[in-house]
Amino acid sequence: MVTRLPPRDSAGQPTDKETARTAILPQDEIDRIVQSRHDAPHTVLGPHPYGDGSRLLVRAFLPNAEAVTLRVNDIEPDDYAMCRLHPEGLFEAVVEHAGAGIDYVFIGSDRQGNLFTRRDPYCFTESRFTAADEALFVQGRHWRLYEKLGAHPVTYGPVHGVNFAVWAPHAQRVSVVGAFNQWDGRCHQMRRLNRAGIWEVFVPEAKEGDLYKYEIKTAAGSVFLKGDPFAFRTEAHPATASVVYDADWGFCALDAGWLQGGRQRAFSDRGIFVRAVDLDAQAVAAAEAGMSTFRALARPAFLAAIKAEGYTHIELTSARPGHWGSASSFAPGSADGTPEELMELIVACHAQGIGVPVPAFTAALPASLSELAWFDGSPLYETTTAATATGASFDRAKPEVTSFLLSQAAFWVDRYHVDGWRTDAAMAHLYRSLLRDDAAGLAGIRIAVALPARPPTVAGAEMDRLVGGRHDNPFAILGPHFSEATRELRVRAFVPHAQAITLELAAEPELVFELSRVHPQGLFEAVIPDPGPDRGYRLFVRENGEHAYRYPDAYSYAAPVFAELDQHLFGEGNHYRICEKLGAHVRSERGVEGVNFAVWAPNALGVSVVGPFNRWDGRYHPMQRHGVSGVWELFVPEIGAGTLYKFEIRARNGHTYLKADPYAFFTEAAPGTASIVSRLEGAHAWQDQDWIDRRARSRPWEEPIAVYEVHLGSWQRRADGSHPSYREIAAPLVSYVKRMGFTHIELLPIAEHPFEPSWGYQVTNYYAPCSRFGPPQDLMALVDACHQAGIGVILDWVPAHFPRDAFALAWFDGSHLYEHADPRQGEHRDWGTLIFNYGRHEVENFLIGNALFWLEHYHFDGLRVDAVASMLYLDYSRPKPGDWIPNKYGGRENLEAIEFIKHTNAVVHQQYPGVMMIAEESTSFPAVSRPTDQGGLGFGFKWNMGWMHDVLAYMKTPPAERRNHHSKLTFGLVYAFSENFVLSLSHDEVVHLKGSLLTKMGGGQAEKLANLRLLFAFMYAHPGKKLLFMGAEFGQRSEWNHARSLEWDCLDDAEHHGLARMMEDLNALYRRERAFFEVDFKGTGFEWLDADSADACTLAFLRKAKDPRNALMFVFNFSGISLPHHRVGVPYPVAYTALFSTNAQAYCGHAAAIPGERVHAEEVPWHGRDYSIEVPLAAFSALILKPAAADNRPVAE
Repeated sequence: MVTRLPPRDSAGQPTDKETARTAILPQDEIDRIVQSRHDAPHTVLGPHPYGDGSRLLVRAFLPNAEAVTLRVNDIEPDDYAMCRLHPEGLFEAVVEHAGAGIDYVFIGSDRQGNLFTRRDPYCFTESRFTAADEALFVQGRHWRLYEKLGAHPVTYGPVHGVNFAVWAPHAQRVSVVGAFNQWDGRCHQMRRLNRAGIWEVFVPEAKEGDLYKYEIKTAAGSVFLKGDPFAFRTEAHPATASVVYDADWGFCALDAGWLQGGRQRAFSDRGIFVRAVDLDAQAVAAAEAGMSTFRALARPAFLAAIKAEGYTHIELTSARPGHWGSASSFAPGSADGTPEELMELIVACHAQGIGVPVPAFTAALPASLSELAWFDGSPLYETTTAATATGASFDRAKPEVTSFLLSQAAFWVDRYHVDGWRTDAAMAHLYRSLLRDDAAGLAGIRIAVALPARPPTVAGAEMDRLVGGRHDNPFAILGPHFSEATRELRVRAFVPHAQAITLELAAEPELVFELSRVHPQGLFEAVIPDPGPDRGYRLFVRENGEHAYRYPDAYSYAAPVFAELDQHLFGEGNHYRICEKLGAHVRSERGVEGVNFAVWAPNALGVSVVGPFNRWDGRYHPMQRHGVSGVWELFVPEIGAGTLYKFEIRARNGHTYLKADPYAFFTEAAPGTASIVSRLEGAHAWQDQDWIDRRARSRPWEEPIAVYEVHLGSWQRRADGSHPSYREIAAPLVSYVKRMGFTHIELLPIAEHPFEPSWGYQVTNYYAPCSRFGPPQDLMALVDACHQAGIGVILDWVPAHFPRDAFALAWFDGSHLYEHADPRQGEHRDWGTLIFNYGRHEVENFLIGNALFWLEHYHFDGLRVDAVASMLYLDYSRPKPGDWIPNKYGGRENLEAIEFIKHTNAVVHQQYPGVMMIAEESTSFPAVSRPTDQGGLGFGFKWNMGWMHDVLAYMKTPPAERRNHHSKLTFGLVYAFSENFVLSLSHDEVVHLKGSLLTKMGGGQAEKLANLRLLFAFMYAHPGKKLLFMGAEFGQRSEWNHARSLEWDCLDDAEHHGLARMMEDLNALYRRERAFFEVDFKGTGFEWLDADSADACTLAFLRKAKDPRNALMFVFNFSGISLPHHRVGVPYPVAYTALFSTNAQAYCGHAAAIPGERVHAEEVPWHGRDYSIEVPLAAFSALILKPAAADNRPVAE
């Protein structure tokens, strides 16, 4: 049924009064519609209440229509012929239906007779762009603007179509045009929604795949076509139309693992390194393979090759117009594939652990988006006040432009799951706000900031010095340098193997800056504008054929540990804790753990620290020199204990040397020579505080000291012949020494020495325990175990000379640094070693600090100082004139060494009371063991080399000839109290074809053992502390061999076992009887009874404690003839109790049980005494007796 409209007059207006009141349309409104000038076409077109509201007035502007019928789609359709209101095609009809929600269409024909059916776009008044959207938009915070602007396929009830929305605030009118309206801008005029300038219209006929543009009419009347800035797809170049596309697809679940943490894990320690993939080049191969470029790039082999080169990301680039994102910043280049194929490529990249960034907007308006310029007839997106070198720039002062820019960035992350954006510094902080708003959801997203090309900011000569390893202040070039004037942060890094370096700011880790190569050897630089107050950063490096990795920049940590006070003390030789500043020390800087390296090399042109952390390449970590001190220092972050390292020294002669750290706490085991970073603090939980406290109160010269000298490498090896560790040897060694009754263990040098046959006397690393036996904490455990067992530990220390090993101290910085330059002072001819330059304060400090180091960190109870005589005399082992240089007074004394010795001893005794300093000094240099304030050298004790040589010479003499050498036994008492002597039968006496102590004795097996028992008894009886080298206590048959264990099988022999038992008993007696040790160094503690019986080869004397009534009597028979009735004059008319006999049957002697027998003094004058006793004295034996107390014995004053 066709319903006719109410009658109208000649002007076309309704004639009835009611209709006239409600349907009058002003001519201006009609003109604005038909002339396409209306910004609210919905107020004219579409359905409107009519009359009393029971009917609707529907208007339509169908410019090409000849006749139009409105059909209401009901159970029975009603047709209404529409009247033409204007010749240009404005029609209306009144419909007998109430409500605006009726379903109707326009049916008609155009002037060519073509039929058409169209839905009315203006009956859909619901706006997708809400007031909330407007608020966010005008605040610059609408980061999902792409969901509201652009073309979006939507459905209203049963009607499918496309909602178009565009921002054009200065336009007079905006229409959407396309194939759905024959590109006629009159058909779908858009309505302006708000003051923000958003235009919107729903086009029922439009569908996905339709081409479209916006027709914009300016206030000046100009009309032009613009592509949609928010189009998700565009025509292939050179066409410029936008394409309706639904960007909501189902790829979300394919890379969920990547989005839920995989991305963050993949790049947190690798950084961002982008491989540009040229789509132009790939398009040719793709075409040959019959696939799109995107699909060709998604092949696993191609992506694996990219990853193998060390890249973390790929960026798709092209020189072609219409490439990746060029026609619209929301649309991939249609020439390279579909959006779905692009998504497939991105998912494939994620499966390979490769990220995909996209080029985001920079400050400059890109030429590819030229249609944004003067978009609505005004500089809408661009600014008119500023322009870049390449053209206009975005007007970021407009919050609406900010929303546009942020929305573009968010779109690629949301819809395509890209992993970041590339932009410039001006825009980077804008995009960063997007990441901060959703830190969890966008974790791992990075913004690659493109910095403008600029010349290097450092002089070429300075760069050459740096890359040539000749710069003494690399911090002047490398690391961060902030300019207050320009508010720029300049960061430089020298990474020779790097192909590319990127930087992340600590405060803004989302921003990634790529450094530019400014020197072909690998010096890179970035100039970062306005970095903010926190200028910390992280560097990432990519190398060819390697994975990218985080590169901790040592030059971002400039706080030196070696301060001015340290320099001053070190230069004076008074820095007693120098090992805490030089060497390698684990420390934390700004919350980052690393290692501080410092080394003294004053004559070097350059010094670097090298190790596996930089491929042993000295170019990576050049150190900084601290002025005239000659100390070089560098903190290397993110390495720690266990790291191997050396110092690379560039000498002035042009040569480069690799040197171990003189202050290293641990080293590689031979044949390796690298130093190892070791943390001593807390390495061992010490349990010996009681021992340390008692030691501080002790008076060692009045206490029993029976030292067991041990070479750890040969005391007791493993079954396979290998060395035990310090920790392994602790239990058996401590148990054995305690059972044997020795008070102390003296360790042959255990400072690091690669040459094992040197026995430790050619030290290369003075601060490192020998790594053959384990790490520092194991040595600490050994010393601690000794202390808990009541055993002291003495260290053999070697400050007299050092070897020539190229990796160690010799020629350290290309000069004679630790040694004298003149070989007449600096070379030790006997040993082929070098002599320390004790007059150099820093060398003196090195050695004094080392002595204190062993006492402090390892709790040693004393130092036995080796080869002191070679230190004291300038002509030591230089018999010819001209072989040595006299001192400043013309004498032969080494004044500098003497001062060093005094200094060392004074400091040790001051800081560690109770610690023993023992000199191995073989000459008659005076006052070796006297305090420095009394003119002495300050040692507590001195080895009695004269006694040792005399007594061993005597014992080697056949018994029948000993009568002629009696003085060798007695001469030692002439000078016995001139020094605090230690009687030593050391390792030196059982090597170099000298044989063992046992083989030095004369006679057969039984006689040898008897003589050895006699020798030990004589040593213990003689004034002085005691030292015995391992193996002698059980009579080892062979000469000592450092390469194998002691001959423990000797103990299977009863006679050797008897000797060992005798030593055990003798030590017990020694510790028990105070006369043995209380007055070792004064004549009041000794009294001869019989010194002149040379023919009989007998001796007798008395030893006294501080209370002289507490005494012991010693009687010796060095002959091979037993004396059953040997008489000895005695001072006291009392009974004498036999305490000990070397001839006891328990020791495989021949006497019955001697201990406990009493012998009474008889008033028989003998040896000038009024009284005497008669005792049985076997051949080669000694007897110890203790006089009973008596009133007539002298008492102590």
